[in-house]
This record gives sequence, C-alpha cells and structure tokens, in this order.
Amino acid sequence: MNYWKDLFREHILARGEMYYYDGAVQDLEKTEHGYHAVVEGTEDYEVDIEIEDGRICEMYCTCPYADDGNNCKHMAAVLYEIEEQEGSDSLVEGSSGSEQAEEDLEEIIEKIPETELRSFVKQLAGRDDEIRNTFMTRYAVKIDEKQMCRLKEGVDQIVWEHGDRSGFIDYRNAWDFTREMDSYLEDKADTLMERNCWRQAFELTNYVFKTIGNVDIDDSDGGISQVANTCYDKWKEILENCTEEVRDEMFTWFTSHLACDYVIDYMEEYMEDFLAHEFRSREMLEKKLEYLDERIERQTSSTDCGNTWSARYGYENNILKRLEIMDQLGYPEEEIREYRRQHWRFSAVRGLEIQENIEHGELDEAVRILKESKELDSGYPGLVAQYSRQLISIYETQADEKAYKEELQYYVLECPQHDLAHIQKMKAVCTEQEWEQYREQILQSRNSCTILYPFMEAEGMYERMLECVQKEPFIFNVDKYENVLKKKFPEQMRDIYISYVHKQAERTGDRKRYRELIQYLKKIRRYPGGKEKAAEIAENWRALYSRRSAMMDELQKAGF
Repeated sequence: MNYWKDLFREHILARGEMYYYDGAVQDLEKTEHGYHAVVEGTEDYEVDIEIEDGRICEMYCTCPYADDGNNCKHMAAVLYEIEEQEGSDSLVEGSSGSEQAEEDLEEIIEKIPETELRSFVKQLAGRDDEIRNTFMTRYAVKIDEKQMCRLKEGVDQIVWEHGDRSGFIDYRNAWDFTREMDSYLEDKADTLMERNCWRQAFELTNYVFKTIGNVDIDDSDGGISQVANTCYDKWKEILENCTEEVRDEMFTWFTSHLACDYVIDYMEEYMEDFLAHEFRSREMLEKKLEYLDERIERQTSSTDCGNTWSARYGYENNILKRLEIMDQLGYPEEEIREYRRQHWRFSAVRGLEIQENIEHGELDEAVRILKESKELDSGYPGLVAQYSRQLISIYETQADEKAYKEELQYYVLECPQHDLAHIQKMKAVCTEQEWEQYREQILQSRNSCTILYPFMEAEGMYERMLECVQKEPFIFNVDKYENVLKKKFPEQMRDIYISYVHKQAERTGDRKRYRELIQYLKKIRRYPGGKEKAAEIAENWRALYSRRSAMMDELQKAGF
C-alpha cells in the first residue's frame, strides 16, 4: 500500500490524523480482505478498507462525506491506526522510510517528459478542486471573478464538510472546522499577497470573516476567535503593504459594514478595533473624524441617545472615539475641553476629566465634578455608587475626616453593597453609639441583602442569623452557615432541617431528589436527638409513600 497518504486531500489527512491521536478509532480488526473499524465522530461511522498486494483497492465509510465518493477523515484515521498497530512495513511495502519515498518520487518526476507531466498535472487539477484552486491562485495571469468565486466555494466546502445536514457544527467538529478554516485563509491569502493581489486578499479575508461570524457552531473551545484573529492579522498586513487606492477601499468597507448585522454582534468588535487602531496616518485619522461626525449626527437626529449612559456601539462610544482622535491629531486643549462640555451629559466624558484632574493632583476639581455627576446620573445606581467610591478615596487621601465619614455613610446606606470593605471603614470612624444605630439601618436596608449573612457573622449577631435562616424559603443559606450556627443552636438547626425534609418529601418525585433528602436525614442524625427524629421521619415516609418504590429503595440502601 505505497503512498496511501496521497489518496487524501491535505486538510482531510490532517483531520484524520487528529482523530487518530484523539483515540477515535475503535474496534479495529483484520478481515479477509483488509480491515474494519468504527470511528467516533458526529456519529459512530463504520469504515472498511480492502487491501490486495500491498495496495488499497477500495475504501468505504458510512459518513455523508464518503457517500459523495470522497475519501474521508475517518478512512485516514483508520489507516493511521493500522500503521500504528501493524507497523509501517505492512502499509508501505518496499519503502525504506519517508525520506527514501521522497527521493524515489523526485527521481520519477525528473524522468517524466515535460508534455506528459503537464498533461498529468492538468488531469489532477481537473479531478481535485483543491489542487485546481491552488494552481489557479498561484499561477493564473489574473485573479479574476471566477477564481475568487472558486476560492469562496472552498470556504463554503469547509463549512459543509464539518456541519450536519442542517448546517450546525457541533463541539466534536468545531475545532477541526476552525483549524482548517484558519489554515485555508493563511494559505490562500498569503499566496494572493505574494502576488500583490491585495484587493483579492482583502476580499477573501472578509468572506472568511463573514462566514465564521455567522456560522451556527458550538464553539466551546474558542476556535472562532482564533480565526478572527487571523483575519485581523491579514487585514493589518494588507493595509501596511497595499496601494493607497486599496487602503481607501478598505476604510470604506469597514465604515460601511459596521452596525449593519454583517456578522454577529460580538464579532463586530474586531472590525471596531481595526478601524479604531490601524488606520493611523493623519489623512486616515481625519477621515475617521468625518466618519464619526456622520454617525454622531445620524444618532442625534434618529433617536434620543443622549439619555443613554452606556451603549457599546452607541452615541457615547463615538463621542469618546472622537475625543481620542482629536488628541491624536493634536487639537488644542481648549478645543478638546469645549467638545467635552458640549457632551457633558455623558458619564464617560466626565470620567475623562475626573481622571485627568486626579492624575494632575487637582483633587478639589475632581470632587466638584464627582458631586455634579451624582446629581446628573441619579437615575443610575451603579454610576452613583462608582462616584461615591471615588469621593471616599479622594477624601481619604486629603485626610478630610468629616467629608470622608459623610460619604462613607452615604455609600453604605444608599448604595448596593457587595462586600464588607466600606462597612468596616465606616465602623472604624463611628462611635459605639453611632455604630449601633447605623448597624440596624444596614440590616434593614435592601441594599445590604447580598452581604447580610457575612455582616451578621462579622458582628457576632448569631441569634439574628438564626432568625433569618428560619425564615429562608431555600436551604442554601442554611447549609452555608450551618457550621457557624449549629454549635450555638443545635436543636433549632435540627428542626429547620426536619421542617425542610417534610416539605420537600411532599413535592419530590425522582430518585435523585430522594437521595438528596436522605442525605439531609443523615445530617439530622448528627444533631442531639437526631437519630430518633430521623428514624421517625423515615418510618413516616414508609407509611405515607409506600408506593414510591424509588424512595423505599433509597431508604433501604441508606440503612433506614
């Protein structure tokens, strides 16, 4: 079976090798005429390979790709497995290794008359689209529209080969798909760029980007991002080397394909980033300024974006980009400040000025803007909390004890709390009498719901914790703080669990939940008087739920 790898297209061979290394080939057995195996893929596929006198006569696979008469990755995977199990000599008779095979092939090619070699190459290209594509891309006098269509069909073919009948690419084929798409783009785009076909390389890269940006795929491994990064690199290489005319076309393409559903939303970030960071000449920066002004004008006239404080591709984001470009173009500082004033309603614009003042040590001015921002953005609790934290930090730096304490009180009592850091700071600056009052306000505040139990634990308010867990509709916090409370209130905690298993038993109907309830019975047994209580509950269940065979079975297994 000389040179069996030549029977496969390069990317199919690579995918077969990956399947082989992943252990997808199962139940390989020698048959009367060759080998039979099962290969795990989108489904389990059966492969038969017939070998006679060291040559492959026929190969069969039950996968859809092989149904169309192609040699598939599953066949290749089986051949790799045969080579591993039987040894390379059984597959490559007369061969003394890959180096010798290469030398033999080179010697034969050298002896073929040029006319015959050309004829043979023509036949190969006529039978294999990939070979034809490679020849046309590398050697055609001109990369015309027909050839670009063939290159795009190669992209479509990769999608078809890896997807199911509805076009979905599942997680088992996703990595193969993205790796092959990445390799295809690298190969074809590089060939086009070597020939200075910058416009065509850009067109092919965009087609790949659009394809991966819309394909239906389970991309658990993040392969789509890898291909998108390759697209970004190709865009960058083209931009750095192409003619001014093509550079202008690229700029027009990027500005016209944003925010128009060209690709799924998160993929637009690659286009946004490229437009923002890669067109860096003064001429291009000025064009970006004009483009942003047009977008801002459209947004101003079409919708009231002025009330939107955070929109990823919205009004505010474009304002920030324009300010950045004004700085890059060396606009006078006063003109930049005036533009900020015109868009002062945006929190991010004020944020730029706040940060600048802090960096320059102008803390009083930063405080003034932060206070103003608390009023302007009073309808956005998250922003108000952010401003308050910044004020606390500045007052702490200035050693302004009065303002520091007042802002801490505001933040702790009026803003949502996610940890105890600022609460502990507030306690440190309060008298004991003040703290007792504030502590109760914190406990009653809706803003403290996420830190309520850690706060009570830190304050040693165990009876209050018990009261809260007794009212809990769910068991999560009871379990979480059991070790804290059971030493002080063992009987009360036992009774909480007893009440819980009684209620859950009434509404539980599957074996998994029965096992969970029985784990709680075991937990109850570890409390004072718990053994008797747990046994009583189990007996009660036997009487009430005798027809629940799964429950009875689990009780018996657990020793109840």
